[in-house]
Amino acid sequence: MLKESRYVLLAKTMYRVLRNSRIPIFLHRKSNHIFTTWQHIVLLTIKQYEGKSYRMFAEWLVEAHYFRIFLQLSKIPHFTTLQKFADRINNVMLGKIISSFVVLSGTRRTHIFVGIDSTGFNITRASQYYTERAKLRRRKYAKLSIGADVLKQIICNIKVRRAPTRHDNIDFKLVITKTSEILPLSVVVGDRGYDSEENHIMVREKLGAFSVIPARNEDIPIWKTHGRYRKQMKRGYSKTLYHQRNKDETIVSVIKRLFGEHIRSRHVITQNRELSLRCIAYNMHRLTNLVIIIMISTEPTSAKRMVDKINNRPIA
Repeated sequence: MLKESRYVLLAKTMYRVLRNSRIPIFLHRKSNHIFTTWQHIVLLTIKQYEGKSYRMFAEWLVEAHYFRIFLQLSKIPHFTTLQKFADRINNVMLGKIISSFVVLSGTRRTHIFVGIDSTGFNITRASQYYTERAKLRRRKYAKLSIGADVLKQIICNIKVRRAPTRHDNIDFKLVITKTSEILPLSVVVGDRGYDSEENHIMVREKLGAFSVIPARNEDIPIWKTHGRYRKQMKRGYSKTLYHQRNKDETIVSVIKRLFGEHIRSRHVITQNRELSLRCIAYNMHRLTNLVIIIMISTEPTSAKRMVDKINNRPIA
């Protein structure tokens, strides 16, 4: 019987997502059919989960016996095979995979509660100590904007760009609009960096949701504030709804603790794909934990029956 290791559970979750998102098993009908697209995606995702280079990950696969049996790998792929597949896969397919997680996390839901936030990742491997001693300024870094379901803590959509070239607010419309195409939105929360009357109008009037985005410049009186919805934010908003935005920061914290805040890739395109794969790896990690919690919560009856049986056993 196949051992249910942590990696097998993660691979099972990824197979469910790939099946739901209808990712083709082979990208081209004339491919050599040695490794499937599903196997490649699972391997690249686990590689991010392990935080290894391509060469070291191929060596790690030699020891991962049960994991290879589950994936039905005919042989261990060469590290350049994974490298070339990572170059071939496009961002549209990766975005489609990311969007499928929120559907599997709660199939009975009709609306989602979305929070938006952004964070930065270092594109060099220079240490903080060296940077301070050499008095270097890290002028550019990769900025990741995420739209997440804060109730399930699942990433719904992302946008990656180079920073600090543009403000965070430029990604709000794209991320929220694409997230609304997955499931209708109920509430959208964001910090003061996304304060804009256009954002409120888009969420409330076009998408039919409720927006909670505090207005900047609190010292400016309401009668000098521009915009109907921004004035409403100045008059007051639900702190309970707004504090759900903290779960976005929790997601970012988990990503950096699991996978680090440095990017291994050197080219812009591969850096963007690496961040997309990290978000997929996080969703895989989170959805697997949710499934385990549900499995544990649905089996208290048999455990309780066993405890009662032991407690009622006569003492010899």
